Amino acid sequence: MDNYNARGATVVSSEAYASKCGKECDAAVLKADTLTGAENYSWPGGDIKIPRVLSEFVVQIDSESKIRLNEPAYEIKRIEKQIFLTQCRYIPPTKKVFIEGYIRKNIEYAARSCSKYNAIAGTIKDTTVHVPFKVYTKVEFKDAKPYIVPNPPSMVARYFDEKRMGKDIREADRSNVEIFNEPVYCELEWSAVYDADINERGKKIDGFLNEEEFQEFTDKSVVYLCIKLLQKQQVCWPFPHIKEDHKKKPYPKNTSWGMPEFPDKKPPVL
Repeated sequence: MDNYNARGATVVSSEAYASKCGKECDAAVLKADTLTGAENYSWPGGDIKIPRVLSEFVVQIDSESKIRLNEPAYEIKRIEKQIFLTQCRYIPPTKKVFIEGYIRKNIEYAARSCSKYNAIAGTIKDTTVHVPFKVYTKVEFKDAKPYIVPNPPSMVARYFDEKRMGKDIREADRSNVEIFNEPVYCELEWSAVYDADINERGKKIDGFLNEEEFQEFTDKSVVYLCIKLLQKQQVCWPFPHIKEDHKKKPYPKNTSWGMPEFPDKKPPVL
């Protein structure tokens, strides 16, 4: 119940005030725990982590394509060419890099509107095509090499059952070690394209010597790509001298890459 003080004002108790608030006073501490401490252990691996250049190489790609224009043309004025990579994937431990992309070609050509006497008139049109390419190449590493460690196989320990006649299917000990590696990635430093456009199916324009109209032509291209292969690695300072106390510790299990065996010849040297 509400009480009255000496001045005649109504005094409301805390319980009554809380009951009047309803859902407006719904805040509360639902749960509180005091966490115990967890130990940590140092894992020396280096002073800084930076992208290291593993290999830098120039790959030559020879491409041949057949291109069809939107409408017949009697002359190609200009072709602008740009290289775009859609994939550059290093496969450990084979030293092979798979490269995929396309040549973007913007073709400006003259389309004939009319021809009379000794003159040809037309308009400048353009067509943009993507010429795909897909190759693989084997690279060589110098001072720095890819640092990629595979996961060791999972292990399971089983126990006898109560009668010691077989395994206890209700109990087993397991271990699973998962290692996370920095990906090896590519950077396209520069590109160069040398090509030839060959008209094989042109039709002569009446009244004009050596003038032809064509809609399809063959494009032969020689492409050079300068690619840099990189990976973020933890290194010691001063680089490249490695301090003895900062060497990377071995992983808890054997994580070396296994290669297939060849009975008739020696395995490839990687």
